[in-house]
Amino acid sequence: MTRTRVVIQSRLNSSRLPGKALMTIGGMPLIELVARRASRDGHEVVVATSEEQYDTRIFDHLARVDIPAMRGSLDDVLGRFVEATKDMDDDDRVVRLTGDNPVGDSSLIDELVEAMDAGGYEYGRNDVSHMPEGLGCEVFRVRDLRRAAASTSDPYDREHVTPWLRRNVKTLDFVPAANPGDPERFRCTVDVLSDYDRVCRLFADKADPVAVPWTDLIAEIGGPAFTAGPSVPRRDDSELDQSVMILGGQAFAGPNAPSAAEIRAMLATAVNRGVNHVEVGRGDHNAEEILHKCGEPQLTQRLHFISRLREMRTNDPRLAAAVIEAQLERSFAELGRRRASAVLMANVDEAHDADGAGWHRLRDYQDSGEVGRIGVNVESLEELERALDLTGLGYVQFPLGVADRQLRAARELLGGRDVVVTTHATFAGGTVFDPSELNRQLVLLAHELGRANVADLCVAYSLSHQFVDSLAIGTRSNQQMIDDLAYCLNAPLTADERDAVEERLDAVVS
Repeated sequence: MTRTRVVIQSRLNSSRLPGKALMTIGGMPLIELVARRASRDGHEVVVATSEEQYDTRIFDHLARVDIPAMRGSLDDVLGRFVEATKDMDDDDRVVRLTGDNPVGDSSLIDELVEAMDAGGYEYGRNDVSHMPEGLGCEVFRVRDLRRAAASTSDPYDREHVTPWLRRNVKTLDFVPAANPGDPERFRCTVDVLSDYDRVCRLFADKADPVAVPWTDLIAEIGGPAFTAGPSVPRRDDSELDQSVMILGGQAFAGPNAPSAAEIRAMLATAVNRGVNHVEVGRGDHNAEEILHKCGEPQLTQRLHFISRLREMRTNDPRLAAAVIEAQLERSFAELGRRRASAVLMANVDEAHDADGAGWHRLRDYQDSGEVGRIGVNVESLEELERALDLTGLGYVQFPLGVADRQLRAARELLGGRDVVVTTHATFAGGTVFDPSELNRQLVLLAHELGRANVADLCVAYSLSHQFVDSLAIGTRSNQQMIDDLAYCLNAPLTADERDAVEERLDAVVS
């Protein structure tokens, strides 16, 4: 008979909420609550913690309450899972949970297992891009766990346990029937102090915190008492469902890049407020690597990425295809992810040059499912016209702001086309804030139109163009992130207000 064992990874050295595994929720330490809810219907459970001295407290507590536990390497979590299942047969199942998610329960596990069996999948996971954070669950065979351990020495693979499996076995991205959608509203993980407070309140009045179904908890946490701040809206009605603001990854790299701690804070703020995409590019120094290293998995897995490629600088069709492939494969490797929502070529000329070989290579990636939409960056209406001639074009990006007039008329060209539009240069690279006649007029206009400041006016102007789905904004601090998110929540300029802004500024901007 096939056995199923739930392995729960846990440690005390969390960077944002140290010691959370033993913080009390529902009358017991968090890790105990997670384990008891997972084993409620008879599943075997073992907690896999580290050999570090501070994690002795986890191990000792679990021994006192008769919950099986083992210890292994702090960083080699994959090795811990192998050790925790060494007595199992190859055909047996492993369920991977993390010790900071107390809302999920055994029924959530069972639903995923049943879906895997019905579809013949070797690996399955709850699709956290469409579900509340805190309901993550992965299931796989012992044999594949052992294959992964024998096949990879990559530190990222060893730390996060399952990346090798996702690359090498048939995968199911599952959404349970009771998924409420709106992941930001129903967030139920324990990652920071505000999460802890929220989940404590959720379990505070439960007579039996182990028995209450996850669906009841989710329904409650979605109520008025638990609703977080407003999320940024969506305009994009494509399958990408981009938030109105997306993160510009160029701000993560370069000489003025924020610290790793600041990047994590920015990502947390963005994810908690509904931002779901980040833009990275091969020209952004090492932005992809920084995002991978600085962002916690529970944050970055919530963000889909858009990759902007460097110029190919070749007209040789064979080289063009190879250059595109090399850039994209490097992005995948540095991000630790093998899918991009969209990939953009540097300019429309390169999409047509080299007999379109680079463009055709992107279409191959799209056909394989590794890339969602393909597109180009453009700088003028003429370039946009040429881009729209490309077979399979699904995404364009171009500058559009109070200081850039070239693509105001893009509406006429884009009407009725299934093309996602993201704009940049909302603040003209920061020059709208520099002392100048442009800045003076913007200050006056912001006051006259009742906007909070120049930044608010710039965002409202860009979003007044109804063909714009998202703004790519690069922020360098968490406070900037908070401010920019607030501006995206404000109403855009009306058509008349936009006309007034353009009339005033056309005399200033040469």
